Amino acid sequence: MRRTGKSKALLATGTMMAALLGGVITAAPASAADGVCTGSTTIQTTGGRHFVVPINVANHTIYCYLKNGHRGTGVRALQKNMNSCYGKRLELDGSFGPATEVALRDVQGRIGARVDGEYGRETLGKMKWARYNNETGARYDCVTLP
Repeated sequence: MRRTGKSKALLATGTMMAALLGGVITAAPASAADGVCTGSTTIQTTGGRHFVVPINVANHTIYCYLKNGHRGTGVRALQKNMNSCYGKRLELDGSFGPATEVALRDVQGRIGARVDGEYGRETLGKMKWARYNNETGARYDCVTLP
């Protein structure tokens, strides 16, 4: 096939766009704009049950991220949930270290999320969360967030 000036220009433009988009996609995790999960909150559901999930306290949102090196109650909520719903045996120390990262990578692989060892929107939406009984505090079941 003979290349014309037009097809060369289209090929060059396509290559440049792919490189630019690749840089945008890999430059930073999509959840970085959401801020770090600095705390945890209780979300009430029907039937006298609740979830405990990480939040960004400053923005009052569950759309936040966690990664190796982070500390606090947001990390502890994630650790507790992975223990409860995915059979992990993490120490509930609120410190996102190597053990928490390995556990999260395993969970991400099991739920079909990007396996990067960082907690963010995709992992939040795909993982199951423990629902607890309001009266007894006992775990009721594990389901995805509504």
